[in-house]
Amino acid sequence: MGLLAVVGAAACWGIAAAVAKGLFEAGMDPIELAQARSYIAAVGFSLLPGAWSGGLRVDRRSAPALVGLGLSIPAVNAVYYLAIQRLDVAVALVLEYSAPVLVVAWTAVRTKKMPRPLLLVTLIAAIVGVVLAAELPAGDIGSLDGIGLMLGLMAAVFFSAYTLLNEAAGARFGPIPAMARAFAVAALFWFVYQAPRGFPEALVDPDNIARVLFIGLGGTLLPFLLFIWGVGKVKSEKAAIAATIEPPLAGVIAWVWLGETLTPMQVGGGVLILAAVAALQLERSQPVLAPEP
Repeated sequence: MGLLAVVGAAACWGIAAAVAKGLFEAGMDPIELAQARSYIAAVGFSLLPGAWSGGLRVDRRSAPALVGLGLSIPAVNAVYYLAIQRLDVAVALVLEYSAPVLVVAWTAVRTKKMPRPLLLVTLIAAIVGVVLAAELPAGDIGSLDGIGLMLGLMAAVFFSAYTLLNEAAGARFGPIPAMARAFAVAALFWFVYQAPRGFPEALVDPDNIARVLFIGLGGTLLPFLLFIWGVGKVKSEKAAIAATIEPPLAGVIAWVWLGETLTPMQVGGGVLILAAVAALQLERSQPVLAPEP
């Protein structure tokens, strides 16, 4: 069920990506859309039952992880959009979805244990699948923008941080309270950022508002709730690998919805990622044995 929740979150993100692409083509600023989704999700999470259970106070031990989680949300969106401005989408996508490597590596360093063999195999399969789904081998990557490359790698770092901090915050507060607090931090960050720039009129344009609301609710509120719940069930390593199913899902959605074509390479990459996610189900946690009396 945890893996299914993460896959469901990836499907929501894939649909929202297709909707966002239409908004960008209509002239909307990607950074303003990133702000809108944070505002909508912050309000949505705040209204859910139990969102503020335990009160508004946060103990000192939990505060750094919670603030870090809240800031990682706008950070990963912003740097990814900026990377797309300087790189091909395929290159930026592969860079961002190298995040599972960072998550697995950090977990190995923190626990001082080598990753399990099956986890390593699924990790490699997922990363190769992302590369194929993005058609990177068929592209011309001879000249890459250095700043764009750095931004893409930063997107991977922020996505990794978000996944790991998700696990800590979800365990401390629970899925809904953790997301309510994290998106409150994200909304506050965007408010401070946007205040000197004035109100973004494009967000309330009658032609855009329905799609903006969908991205805030169906592309942010619902998938982030599913993702943090899934992370709590399967832990950050498996969740990060399972999330790599988003690129092939986005390709299928674009094929059905936008009429874009799917090449054999993209199909092969998607199948490889599906196989990796299915194999994760074999990686069951060992039961904790009670100590001898």
